Amino acid sequence: MHSNQTKKNEGFTIVEVAIVTALLGILVMGVMTFFSTQKKNASINSQIVDVQQITRLLGDLLEQDIRHAGLMVPESAALCAIDRTDAPDTLFLSDAGAINTVDEKRHDLAGRIQGGASNITTGTQVLTLDTLAIEFTSPDPAYDTNADGVADSDFRPGSGVIVTDAGNPSRGTACGTVDSVSPGGSQITITIVSGVLAVLSAGSNVVDLVAVPAHLYEVNGSTQLIRNGAVVANDVEDLQIAVFLDDNDDRIVDPGEYRGDGVGANFDPNIEDISSAREMRANLLVRTRLEDPNNVDGRYQNSENRAAATAGDGFRRRLYTSTVMLRNVGSRMPL
Repeated sequence: MHSNQTKKNEGFTIVEVAIVTALLGILVMGVMTFFSTQKKNASINSQIVDVQQITRLLGDLLEQDIRHAGLMVPESAALCAIDRTDAPDTLFLSDAGAINTVDEKRHDLAGRIQGGASNITTGTQVLTLDTLAIEFTSPDPAYDTNADGVADSDFRPGSGVIVTDAGNPSRGTACGTVDSVSPGGSQITITIVSGVLAVLSAGSNVVDLVAVPAHLYEVNGSTQLIRNGAVVANDVEDLQIAVFLDDNDDRIVDPGEYRGDGVGANFDPNIEDISSAREMRANLLVRTRLEDPNNVDGRYQNSENRAAATAGDGFRRRLYTSTVMLRNVGSRMPL
């Protein structure tokens, strides 16, 4: 009886405790690894979903501005761009939000440039316009440029400006940024970045040099998409555009009529008749906020006439492509 009682009171041996501890450690490490992996996957999946949602929202915004380009302004002032093959493009679209369409029946709303100039120069300059509110029948300024609570201009600092010869649309467009607006006056200080208009040919119509307020889209060096000087999204790597110019007005995309697509010529707004533009293809390349260490084969993607970089990284990307008809250009009835 004494021997059996002693055996019942015996505990675990050190070896048994060590084995159980090791097994528990392995189990805990496995569970922690599992949860860590799940957390990383959830974070990556969440970023991918965010990228998809942001891309759709940006696409909707850009498409809306493209559709309204050319609304009630000279057709040749509908759009302008800097088409780059080694960096994001810069896009200018006439600002339909600056126009009060209730009373207007005209299609040539713009600020006429005073002083008798026949062309525009590159760089910073001061333009005197006949009006800063481009509506003709009932001038209605859209923006408050001096923070006094009263709208005073259709041009606003930080946004874009498109300059064209409305009487000679074949001269193309020049575009730049609005640096400042004279309070209560008729002058705007601008910086033209896209170059000058084509040379005025012999037998041309009377020069009608005009300025039109524009939305300005660009991607900065911090992968931010900027619209009119304000950041609208982070982690945007590229903006590329291509424009269909219907040179023979047959409503068919003939070879060479797409500019900036990497196949035909690059888009040069300074020599193109924008009134022959019929549609624009816009491409946005958006990436995740953080790199995925398990995705070492991430690649920057080709877009229009910009080639992709060859180095791999851990970012996951989405390329949004949309082709939009320019419904306010090329289909106007005589007034």
